[in-house]
Amino acid sequence: MDGSLREPRFGEWPNNGLLALSVRQPWANLIVLGLKDIEIRTWATKYRGRLLIHAGMTFDRVAMWRFPMETVPRGAIIGSVKLAEILRFTRKTWKEEGDRHLDTGQFPLETAYAWILEDQRPFSEPIPYKGALKLFRVDSEPVRQALLASQTQR
Repeated sequence: MDGSLREPRFGEWPNNGLLALSVRQPWANLIVLGLKDIEIRTWATKYRGRLLIHAGMTFDRVAMWRFPMETVPRGAIIGSVKLAEILRFTRKTWKEEGDRHLDTGQFPLETAYAWILEDQRPFSEPIPYKGALKLFRVDSEPVRQALLASQTQR
């Protein structure tokens, strides 16, 4: 499915929407603010390019204690990033890159992939949206407008 996708050009909104990734809080906020530029997943994708970040409905309680935030949006698209690269992680790279993925837990028993994120663009306001597993398509005019506004603020 995702091998044929290409990154949209500035201001372009593909006919079938953009791809999004749902991430638990506070990780989603840390990603769009540029404080976490590696997201760890147990799966990879061929897609590279602009990716919407969806703040899931659940949150990581331990991480919320480590990164306290007054309020965090949940169930909403909160910004976008550029998915630049995906690398397979080993126990060694897990430890070496800890300051980038911020996870102090154990190395996953399954295969771990480091999604390298760049060009973070938080939205000025969260846009309520239902998330999904894996990558999912978002075709929403309010999200399109927020993405365009975040691109012109740079």
